[in-house]
Parts: sequence; C-alpha cells; structure tokens
Amino acid sequence: MVDESDLAPALHRSRFNCPACDEVADQVWFNAYASPVANPAGVPLRIAGADLERLGKNPQFPPEVREQKVEYWNRVNGGEVFLDRWAPTQSELFVAGLEISVCRACLAAAIWMGGERVTRDET
Repeated sequence: MVDESDLAPALHRSRFNCPACDEVADQVWFNAYASPVANPAGVPLRIAGADLERLGKNPQFPPEVREQKVEYWNRVNGGEVFLDRWAPTQSELFVAGLEISVCRACLAAAIWMGGERVTRDET
C-alpha cells in the first residue's frame, strides 16, 4: 500500500501532494501549445496601474464583468499561473518539454519544464 502522506510532485504521477494546497490530490496534465502574441506592441499584454483603474470604471462593461476583468489582471499581475478561456486558439506549435499540472482539489496550476517543476524565486 502506498503512503499518500508524502507523494512528492513528479512528472510520472497523476496524484501527488499539491505544491499549492499541500493536499494529496489527483492532477490533470496538459500539454502546452504556442501562438504568437497578438498585442500590437509585440509583447505580452499586461493591464496594471492607471489602466487597470480605468478598466475597473469602464461603463462599457456591466459591474460584474468589470470586477471579473480586474480580478483576472490582479491575478496575472500577481504572478499567478492559471487556466483561462481567454480566446479560442489553434496552433501547430507544440511546446516540447513544457507541461502543466492542475490540482483537482484547489485548481492551482504548476509548470513543468524538462520534467522538473518550475518554482518561483521568492527572494
């Protein structure tokens, strides 16, 4: 019988201690695909600061949509990695050696490169 109290996260497991919530939980694995950044500036889009404040007050959107958009950008700007249905995409570019695991308990995403989990440097 496997002791589930200490199942370290590993690429070869579909159940392990979640790095985010520390629960032993099933993980859903995803492959990664790439599509070019669509931002006219040619760099990844980030909405922060005064632009985020304007978005939060934009009367073009109902209040609940504004709240969702602000929450989304606060999560992105805070460094969180998560799955989202931003826009339907199709890509022929498979990102080899990059996988994503998502905890079924807390829905946190973990990034894996070269078979190793990527951790954020908290220094």
